[in-house]
Amino acid sequence: MTRRPAHRHPAWFDRPANRLRLIAELQAVGADVAVIRPGRRRRGGFAVRIVLTPAGLEPQRVTIEFGPNTPDTPAIYVPGPGSKHRYDDGSLCIWYPYDPPERRWTWRDGGAVLAGHICAHLIREAWWRQTGEWPGEEAPHDPPDPPIAPRAARRTSP
Repeated sequence: MTRRPAHRHPAWFDRPANRLRLIAELQAVGADVAVIRPGRRRRGGFAVRIVLTPAGLEPQRVTIEFGPNTPDTPAIYVPGPGSKHRYDDGSLCIWYPYDPPERRWTWRDGGAVLAGHICAHLIREAWWRQTGEWPGEEAPHDPPDPPIAPRAARRTSP
């Protein structure tokens, strides 16, 4: 008996019109945009490389990768020094992964909003490097410690 592959709903970027919309919105905020092949971890997805200039910073080359299984959670890479808000793979930790959609970017928000989130994050990183203080809200980065189970009452023999 052969197993059928699990059904996957089409990702937003499976429709060419949606990809073109994102590209146009990024260009509208002044970003140079190039469509590139996503990295191995997001094979079958969609990726762009853009150049953004956050206020007060030099132009930044940004790679945004969308995976087929996580289309609304892009991996965003910017070369340069790390910060406490980057994952082990170097991608930016912009959103808490368990936040509800209204607290994260989704493709319906569009490219301009995504560019704004990226610029704000890069400005916060620059501030943190200069002052040691992270401006704005922060989410926990380490998993919480597991609860300590109460010890069973010890029996003592008389």
